[in-house]
Amino acid sequence: AVSLGKPRVALRLWNLMRNQPNFYTNVLSRKLRAGRIICDDAEQLMGRAGLQALEADETVIVPDVICCNTLMNAYAKLGDNVMARSVLNSMLGANNDGDEKMLCHEGIPMTTPTVVTYNTLADACKVAGELGEALEVLQLMKHHASKTGENSVVPDAMTYTILIGTCARKSKQQQQSRDIRSGGERDPDMAFSLLDRMIYDGIKPNGVTYCALIDVCSRCRRVDLALNGLRIMLKQRSGANITNALPRNQQRPLPNEVGAWTAAINACGKSGRTDTALRLFRTMQSFGVKPNAVTCGCLSDCLLKSEPMRISETLEVLRYMKSEGLVPSEVMYTSLMDTATKVAVMENTNLRVTKDGLHVQVVEKTTDSSSTDKGISPNTTKAIVLYTELMRCLIQDETTRVYDKSLRGEPNDGHPNMLLKVFLVFQEMKKSGLKPDIACYNSLLRACAKAGDIELAQDVLRRIDDDGLQPNRATWREAIKAAKNAKRSDFADDVWNTGTSYREKRNVNSRDVSNWTPNLADVELLMSVYVAETKSLNDHKKRIILHQKIIQLYENIVHRKTINIAMDEFLENQKLMLTAVRACVSFVTSAGKDLKQETKRAKDIACEIAGLECLQGKISPSVCDVKTKKALQLAQTWLYAF
Repeated sequence: AVSLGKPRVALRLWNLMRNQPNFYTNVLSRKLRAGRIICDDAEQLMGRAGLQALEADETVIVPDVICCNTLMNAYAKLGDNVMARSVLNSMLGANNDGDEKMLCHEGIPMTTPTVVTYNTLADACKVAGELGEALEVLQLMKHHASKTGENSVVPDAMTYTILIGTCARKSKQQQQSRDIRSGGERDPDMAFSLLDRMIYDGIKPNGVTYCALIDVCSRCRRVDLALNGLRIMLKQRSGANITNALPRNQQRPLPNEVGAWTAAINACGKSGRTDTALRLFRTMQSFGVKPNAVTCGCLSDCLLKSEPMRISETLEVLRYMKSEGLVPSEVMYTSLMDTATKVAVMENTNLRVTKDGLHVQVVEKTTDSSSTDKGISPNTTKAIVLYTELMRCLIQDETTRVYDKSLRGEPNDGHPNMLLKVFLVFQEMKKSGLKPDIACYNSLLRACAKAGDIELAQDVLRRIDDDGLQPNRATWREAIKAAKNAKRSDFADDVWNTGTSYREKRNVNSRDVSNWTPNLADVELLMSVYVAETKSLNDHKKRIILHQKIIQLYENIVHRKTINIAMDEFLENQKLMLTAVRACVSFVTSAGKDLKQETKRAKDIACEIAGLECLQGKISPSVCDVKTKKALQLAQTWLYAF
């Protein structure tokens, strides 16, 4: 319940467990009322030895240290440091009697706290904004370690990281800065003092520690000190790698170092230092630290909030996310949608503002050369480019997609959700009054291909035709990929025939309309559609038809009937030749007697392919499975017999 962000549910579960008849306090109460034990014996049973005796009985519920830590964590999530401290008091064996009364928690047995217990209590103080109470936890840990001689409860990196993160926070109870130990709402000196004490105690700060330090400086609006914290981290890192004498991009980064860079970028963005944030984004990669989805989200947020909006740099961030397989978070997705809509409105109204006495256009035409490499016209408005890049970023390959564990819900973002988001972006673009270009439609087709949605792919192709746009190679390929994932060779054939005779079917003589000229990769894609559907079918007759399609495609290329491809490249492609020979062998062994002529022709083609030079040597296992290897051996047997 706590891990799912439901601490109140966790507290209800605790009360439910505490009211169970076999809970240890209820067991002791029943024995006391029955006269089986006296009060002195009951007090002894509440000690460690008595609790161990109760734990021996498997029917009795006795909370262990993990259960106590989890309960304390529930209070920590709610920012109730008082109740969290009461759990610790009960674990240490304190009671409400005596001169110094201490608040104790009901149902918590006497047990030895661990370093996790103290860190959880410090985290409760952090959420409550009580640095003074958090510093007392540090003293408790040191006192416990010196009293018991246990080194397992000495403060660690997590302890100091929590304490540093507690600095310069407002109290949750009074909504104002706490006592003088907090360092003040605008004073991060206490955070740097804790860092010095941490290093003095021989504890090495990690990336999370520096992230907390930089966040404190950001809350204090001291971006200069935030950058200084980043420099301290880099100095520590260079000192750790000084013996290796490696270039900085090859040095091993600190654990979770990306968090510190992200915090620094966020601090610069909030203070209006957009150029510095952008330089940090580019510099961190030279240090061997890859930005994650949170880093890209922080940078894009500050780029879009700057005046004027930095659209070109935002596109750079989106393209980086696409190349690294990073998926935008829900917040980033919504922010980009809102920004693209605003840019579209400004472009449609040709909005101008006055700057230094001159009229300046807010949004200009993009002339980014990198956009032309991706099928985007150099004259496309920035709003359309932003919409298109957002759609491309939402569509990720499964091999490159990276899930950030800190972003809850991302791993469950399947194809239906992806398809919905992409089409929502497209609808928002149309609603803004923008006319989509072919790159936008290709992104829609790519989403359809990932989801294997044939109906939507057909609808997109119709929209392209209605808008009078010229499809390019990417258009036809993405449509065929949709057919492959849907295992629909009939749709792939329709797309192939339409693309190769597009000009004739449109019945126009304009130079802007041209036919699609498939290359070797396109042929390989079409063959893969036939193979994918063949593997999914149990119908014998339909499988024979698909084998015939592969054989016919091979003959069209060899005899140059409809496809003009370099013959040497085609006959040297192991994957294509193996696919063709397997189709021929399968057809020969499964076709009926009524197809004697076709069977003879398929056998001749199999022998023809089996004698090719590219299949005589070693064949890569990635293109030749067991069944394909057996088909090739059978074809070679036919060849030698002939």
